[in-house]
Amino acid sequence: MSDEQVQALKEPGGSAGDVFTEEERAAVRLAEKLTAWPASIQQADLDALGRYFNVEQIAELVLTIGTANLTNRINEGMRTPVDV
Repeated sequence: MSDEQVQALKEPGGSAGDVFTEEERAAVRLAEKLTAWPASIQQADLDALGRYFNVEQIAELVLTIGTANLTNRINEGMRTPVDV
């Protein structure tokens, strides 16, 4: 990944650039919507995912994103110290 691509990822909305493939952008859009406001997911979002992923893969994406969100909320809510 070039320095320019890394910098693009650091900017707000960095996922919109040419850093990711269309397939990756569809997955990132799902992650963003599922994290911020799940009710905002539209049929068009699912159709975009369906171009690259089958039903089982989409279910796995949703489960993985949801699990990460749950873990983050528990850790933030409990103020779990970050172990680096």
